[in-house]
Amino acid sequence: MLCSASKWLIILIIFAFCACSKAKGPDTDTPVIPVEKSLREQYEASSSLWPKPVLDEGIPLRELALMPTSPVDPVAQRKVLALGKVLFFDPRVGRGDNSCSSCHNPATYWVDRKKTAEGIATHHRNTPSMENVWYLNGRLFHDGRAKTYAEQIAEAIESPIEMGGNTYTLPAKLSAVDGYLSLFAEAYGDQDISRQRILDAIAVYSQSIVSGETAFDKFLKGQYTALSDQQIEGLHLFRTKGRCLNCHNGPFLTDLEYHNLGYAKDRTGALDNGRFVATGKESDKGRFRTAGLRNVVQTYPYMHNGSVATLDEMLELLSQGMPQKNGQQVNGELSPHIKNLRLTSTERKAIISFLESLSSEQPQTERPVIPQ
Repeated sequence: MLCSASKWLIILIIFAFCACSKAKGPDTDTPVIPVEKSLREQYEASSSLWPKPVLDEGIPLRELALMPTSPVDPVAQRKVLALGKVLFFDPRVGRGDNSCSSCHNPATYWVDRKKTAEGIATHHRNTPSMENVWYLNGRLFHDGRAKTYAEQIAEAIESPIEMGGNTYTLPAKLSAVDGYLSLFAEAYGDQDISRQRILDAIAVYSQSIVSGETAFDKFLKGQYTALSDQQIEGLHLFRTKGRCLNCHNGPFLTDLEYHNLGYAKDRTGALDNGRFVATGKESDKGRFRTAGLRNVVQTYPYMHNGSVATLDEMLELLSQGMPQKNGQQVNGELSPHIKNLRLTSTERKAIISFLESLSSEQPQTERPVIPQ
């Protein structure tokens, strides 16, 4: 009897223990709900771990990234660079009225900040920045019609509304200047001044012009205090609600493709055909190459014709689906990437704050001594 009673006592104790354990179950089995990370915490990580961006169907993810290095070697090519720089700043390369630097002014981030360029006459398009042009090889000018740097430079020199020069008679013109004979000899080993060498030297110098390190670059390198909370919010909006990554992506924030945003009328009221000039394809009417956004805050006004004065105005237009204001109109078909986003004023300010983080220090370029 004692053994039987002991056995039942043990069973009761085990049963009571199990019952108590089950009673405590709900407390121990309650799932832990993770606290949602702040935007700063989500972005203070490798870009591969950032929140998923909003991209249109068929658009590959090309994440924002650090800027690669220009192919120009400043040491090995220093003598050609020195020659190219002099040619870039010398008005005699053209008709004598202005030089490449007249529109591409280093003091204003290699643009002139005018609505449209002013050379010998007033151009119908805005001056694009010279920064990072090495990345545009084969897509030069707003419409991409020039495939090589030599082609682009020659057209600018010979244009009757830009520099009004003649690249075929230019070698003889420069050969009459003793200072150029020595510069060409240092750069190329002899005093022969040819059209090809002139264009080559200017091309090398042009490709050496790059933007500097930005706050956003520092952030990408792990210096997370480089961006403010508002700038991180702007970065997030840029990649998500703003849908900007569809076209402005990669290290220079451009897909290098051609898109139609409307605003096709030039200063005379004529429709600018854009990419159609280069391809002859009806589908390319009104399309222009996506501008890179490094130093975008400094390179106003905006659009191929300089018709948008400020970034806030540009963002407001994009947010509203690019309504054609001030008598503007679409030439061809508006890009399917354009949507009515309804960005608030606060959201636009945050995106602009992020774009400010893409600014580098003002270029410190000493103008060369022009040979006589």
